[in-house]
Amino acid sequence: MTRLAEPPVAPGYSALPHVYDRWQRSYGKDYTSLVFPRLRASLRELRLSPGSMLDLACGTGSLALLMARAGWRVTGVDGSPGMLAEARLKTQRSGLDIHFSCQDMRSFRLEGKVDLVTSMFDSLNHLLSPRDLRRAFRRVRRCLCPDGFFIFDLNNERCYRHHWRGSSAMHGEDFSVVLESTYDQGRKLGSIEVTVFDREGGGFRRGRETVRERYYPRADVREALKASGFYKIRAEEFNFTPHPEFGTLKTWWVAQAR
Repeated sequence: MTRLAEPPVAPGYSALPHVYDRWQRSYGKDYTSLVFPRLRASLRELRLSPGSMLDLACGTGSLALLMARAGWRVTGVDGSPGMLAEARLKTQRSGLDIHFSCQDMRSFRLEGKVDLVTSMFDSLNHLLSPRDLRRAFRRVRRCLCPDGFFIFDLNNERCYRHHWRGSSAMHGEDFSVVLESTYDQGRKLGSIEVTVFDREGGGFRRGRETVRERYYPRADVREALKASGFYKIRAEEFNFTPHPEFGTLKTWWVAQAR
């Protein structure tokens, strides 16, 4: 099992981790279950058998668990102690051996190399400058075996222009999530003010979170990948939802390390 060094990390999301999985399930299917078939299809196309992998920005560990069940030796990295606490709880219940580490995407370290790195659910959009995106790409390249693969998704601009505007709310039996979204097209920056109400005892606990993301044009991502030591780079627009009317909201990226 690949082990990670753990430098100090600034606290990540604190309100969202408690309701994150319940919030995702309230849409009918969580994102991991929607994107997992696409990931499996990519692995089959690449003829990549289960080996060692890193799930970067692994969140509550849903994808890490699915990949471990599929035979992969999985390590998960995330910058949020709260997200990782949820991931460790789920892993303990599963009986699977997954190592999680709290590290920043821009500076994480591995003691060994892996065959595959994944980063899903627009996690890399959370990096708000091209410099930071390149730093993350370079870190990914350093931890990959020669000819290893990096598979990730990014929100495209359609997603931000059409869905990161205005107010929305999702209510479950024991939680509510209220979103106030804005997108600055000129600066390519989106922001969501998240208010979370989570049942605790006889009442609700209230928390607030700010989610910020940046849209990266395809050409910029491709250039950053090439500069970081990747080639055979492919990108494909896709709609991760079961609703065709939403259109393509994300870009699926596959890159190979030189």
